[in-house]
Amino acid sequence: MLFIVLSVSFGWIIKKHVASIGVCWKVSKNQSLTHAKELYQYSHPLLVLALVGLFVGILDRWLLQVLSGSVQQGFYGLSYQIGGVCFLFTGAMTPLITREFAIAYAKQDFTQMSYLFRRYIPLFYGIAAFFSCFFSMQAKNVAYIIGGAKFLDASLSIAIMVFYPIHQTYGQLSASVLLATAQTGLYRNIGVTFMIIGLPITYFLIAPVDMMGLNTGSTGLAIKMVLIQFIAVNVQLYFNSKFLKFSFMKYFTHQIACVGCLLIVAFLSLKVVLFSHISSDIVINFLLNGILYTFFVAGLTYFVPALFGLTRNDINSFFQYFKSA
Repeated sequence: MLFIVLSVSFGWIIKKHVASIGVCWKVSKNQSLTHAKELYQYSHPLLVLALVGLFVGILDRWLLQVLSGSVQQGFYGLSYQIGGVCFLFTGAMTPLITREFAIAYAKQDFTQMSYLFRRYIPLFYGIAAFFSCFFSMQAKNVAYIIGGAKFLDASLSIAIMVFYPIHQTYGQLSASVLLATAQTGLYRNIGVTFMIIGLPITYFLIAPVDMMGLNTGSTGLAIKMVLIQFIAVNVQLYFNSKFLKFSFMKYFTHQIACVGCLLIVAFLSLKVVLFSHISSDIVINFLLNGILYTFFVAGLTYFVPALFGLTRNDINSFFQYFKSA
């Protein structure tokens, strides 16, 4: 209904303010065919990718239900939803970054595209990792707070699944380069290839032992999702590094270093709160962990700004802004 109202309003505004709408929007048959051909060439790989993604996603969940049961299905569903929380901010920024890449590519300004990649990809990756690493170390508390004692067994799958949004963020931002430069065929090929590779991995990880599987249930599906996402995203990164002429290893190393450092900080904050015995309440401990973790990460960012794709000038500018405010 909202879409219909917006469409009617848009048509009324155009008709009122553009007197020659019929002339302005009139296109020849050849132009229509050209536009249709361009639309098909750009869009049909994305349609294939979406259909394969839908099929594989349903099959993954069906295998989990049939081979592991409803309880494991519930554990995975909870871990997936919690992982989605880590993607809220960075996911909202993806269309804006895609727009900037498209504008730069239209001008054939590859220097600007390379700058945008260097400037924003590590930053948003670090933001996603900030939340994911904290939730991973707090998986048991998160499971208890959200689902209660019955969902404590889901803590391991939560601890693994919260890493999925990190490379989901990286993947969407990296894919924005492929979409902005009309490399949708390559984007489809990478996505479909790893989705198909992931299916036998899903079966092997969640199938019972007597069916040649590891019987890991929701934890196994979480491992598969994170592993396949990690590999597929770095394949995208490799092609982008060739296209924009930057070092693949630099960004690959940054991924490992960023997550590793944040996990250590999250672990330290967890132990400090645990050994301090300030409170036995789970919610209070969770909040204290969050405050201490944020404080530690702020200090880490100040001394090692490259961990979040920042520079010393960015840090100095940040402090100068607050001093002048």
